[in-house]
Amino acid sequence: MYTPPPQGGFFPSSLPSPAPSSALSSATISHSLPQQRHHPLKPGSSKETAVINYVDSHILAINRRHAKKFSSSFSGEKDEDRGYERFREVAKDIEGIADVLWVSGTRE
Repeated sequence: MYTPPPQGGFFPSSLPSPAPSSALSSATISHSLPQQRHHPLKPGSSKETAVINYVDSHILAINRRHAKKFSSSFSGEKDEDRGYERFREVAKDIEGIADVLWVSGTRE
């Protein structure tokens, strides 16, 4: 007769829980989200178009910098022309876009 496996996944429940992650340290940056709008952007409005254009242009810039990653070996490039060398740089650029999208959203 078939007995179904116990609930809970692949690991037996007799195994102990893993130790807490040490990823959170004093080096971890705490960032709070900016204040959201109280009223939504009107669909098709100039403000909504401005947000879309801002996000689109910044995502394009991130894609370009990613394509040129590790380009510091080519000296003489301006900061905005060089590629990413650390994930922190990518995260900072993405965080700016996320903040704009968060602010342009509403609490409905």
